[in-house]
Amino acid sequence: MNKNVFVKLIALAFVGIFHTAEATTLSLKFPNNSNIYTTSVGSTFDAYIYADGLPDFGGFDFYLTYSSTNLLAQSLTSATVFGADTDASFANSIAPGSIHFAEAIAADSLATGGLNITGPTLLGTVKFKALTVSPINTAYLINFSNPAIFTFDGTSVSGSTQGGNVKVSALAAVPVPASIFLFVPGLLAVFGAISKSAGKITA
Repeated sequence: MNKNVFVKLIALAFVGIFHTAEATTLSLKFPNNSNIYTTSVGSTFDAYIYADGLPDFGGFDFYLTYSSTNLLAQSLTSATVFGADTDASFANSIAPGSIHFAEAIAADSLATGGLNITGPTLLGTVKFKALTVSPINTAYLINFSNPAIFTFDGTSVSGSTQGGNVKVSALAAVPVPASIFLFVPGLLAVFGAISKSAGKITA
């Protein structure tokens, strides 16, 4: 990560004064295009991180916190929203219950402005594994913590966030097909017929 950008990210993470700007939104969605999802123990699913309403998007730095009792974060994949080349600096780390995700236009970039985000734009994808049963309740199982969003010139902007909730259910019991009840008597009948044939041959 570029040293200058890293310092800027750290400074903005602790900034206390937010300038008024167009409504900034960080949101989480699942494969059903909702922020509420139902899965079962042992299953994996993706959580997509989106940004919206940013006319001069220069970078972000936030933590995504989650219930480590119910979920395990397996990977974080960046959408390289600022570009896949050296113009973008990137940092991420995964720890039990917390994911650090930060990305920005590098200080030595040739860019002269930030991105104009006018609709939901993917920032990254987190793959989770469901560990234990958990109901949906008012507390999000995956949520944003200490978000810092800033423009190309480093101005911090305010906004809103929306996390996601996951209902983890127990593995469903595999139903026994009704045909099995016909199969067993049929199998016994076949073995009975074979035994009778064998008895006739012996006699």
